[in-house]
Amino acid sequence: MEELQTTIIEVEVQGRKITCRLKEKDYGEYIVYDVYEGDQYLLTMSKDGDVLFNEPEMSGNHDIMDPRILNEVIEQLRLKMS
Repeated sequence: MEELQTTIIEVEVQGRKITCRLKEKDYGEYIVYDVYEGDQYLLTMSKDGDVLFNEPEMSGNHDIMDPRILNEVIEQLRLKMS
């Protein structure tokens, strides 16, 4: 696995601006993005926008984002990544 670049994407959900940090990782034939809000892990997305992981255990932080807000964040990220 090779870490490539980090991209910042801002989305607005329910009047709240959320700054997402996408860490691009290359696994040979597959590129994924680990998505964070600040230091909090949110999910891992494929380059096509598929959600691969949403595990709070990945960061050791069990205080996760409200799923309704997270779904909106995912949809906005998909639009901005395409």
